[in-house]
Amino acid sequence: MKVKWTQEAERNYNDTLDYWDERNGSFSYSDKITKALIDLEKEISIDPYALSYYNKDLNIYRRTILKGKFLVYYKVDKEKNIIEIRHFRSSKQKPLF
Repeated sequence: MKVKWTQEAERNYNDTLDYWDERNGSFSYSDKITKALIDLEKEISIDPYALSYYNKDLNIYRRTILKGKFLVYYKVDKEKNIIEIRHFRSSKQKPLF
């Protein structure tokens, strides 16, 4: 399946990277986040249901990266063969569900 990001998810992701770059004065942690997301995209493109939490009411899946520090929320459209990443958040933020 093809993975695509919503504008909101991309904005949240970029804001997160900017925060960590500024806070740490280097790109090393941002690089770890990016690598973890690349790995996650590969995993969910093969099997979007494995190791995910599903919210039936919202029809949305949730996965974590970097030992639960970040949450990725996505929807699966079987007909279009697309996985849409809807939200990217720190686990310290209030969860969507």
